[in-house]
Amino acid sequence: MREEDICFVTTSLYTKWLDYQSKIISKLFPASEHIIVDGRKNWPVSWFYWINLVKNSGKKYFIHLDEDFFIINRDEVLKSIETLENREIDLLGTSDGFTHYRAANPVAINSFYLVGRVSVLEKFNFENIKFHYTQNKGWINNYNLCFKDSYKLDWIYPYPEFSGSNFEIEAEPYYAFYWAMKEQGAKFGYLFPHFDERFKSTNPRISEESEDIGIHMWYLRQWQSDMDIFGLTNQERYNLVEKFIIENLQ
Repeated sequence: MREEDICFVTTSLYTKWLDYQSKIISKLFPASEHIIVDGRKNWPVSWFYWINLVKNSGKKYFIHLDEDFFIINRDEVLKSIETLENREIDLLGTSDGFTHYRAANPVAINSFYLVGRVSVLEKFNFENIKFHYTQNKGWINNYNLCFKDSYKLDWIYPYPEFSGSNFEIEAEPYYAFYWAMKEQGAKFGYLFPHFDERFKSTNPRISEESEDIGIHMWYLRQWQSDMDIFGLTNQERYNLVEKFIIENLQ
C-alpha cells in the first residue's frame, strides 16, 4: 500500500479542530494529499463538493473524514484500505444505525470515516443535486435517490446492535450518495463502532478485537456547550481529547 495512492478529504466548518486533524494526517501520511472543502455555505449540497475534487486527484483511494475525527493509528488506516481489496468491497465505514449515537439507516455509512475506491465515484455526477427537508421523510433530493428494500439483499451487519435502526427516514442528505452507489452495484463493508469511555466517542475498528483507527467525537458544532453526553459535558469531552492529541499525536 502506497501513501501516494491515498487522498484524505474533509468537509470543514473551519473550527480549531481542523488544524489538529490536518497536522496528524501530515505527520502520519506525509506523502498523501489532504483536500479541505468549505462546508460552511450551501449546506447540504456542499457535502458533495469533495466528490469531483477526489475524482480529479489521480489517487486510487479516498478517505472522507469529519472535522472531529482524529486518526490515532496509521497501520489500522492502511488495514482499512486493505480491507477493500481483501473483501472486494467499494466503500467501508461505520453503519449509521446500531451504534451508541445513531439509530438511523444501518445500510448507510456515517461519513465521519469513509474509505472508498476513487473509481466508484466516476459514474455519477452530483453537481445539480438539491434537497428539501420534510418531517416525515427526512432529506428528499431532486435525483429521486432514496432507500430501497433491494439494498438489503447483499447487506450483512456482523456486529452487535447497540441501538435501533430506521429504514424509513432519509436521516442525512448524504444518504443520496450511498443510494447512487448502490444503484451502480457498489458493495459496502462495515467497521466496528467501539465506544470509548474516555471521550464518549465512537472509535471505528476493523473488527471488534482490533485496535482503534481513530477517535470520532460527535457534536462538533456544540463543542463548547454543557450538553450532557453520557455523563460528561460536551466541552469536557473536547477538552479531554485535546489534551490527548497534544500529549500523544502532535
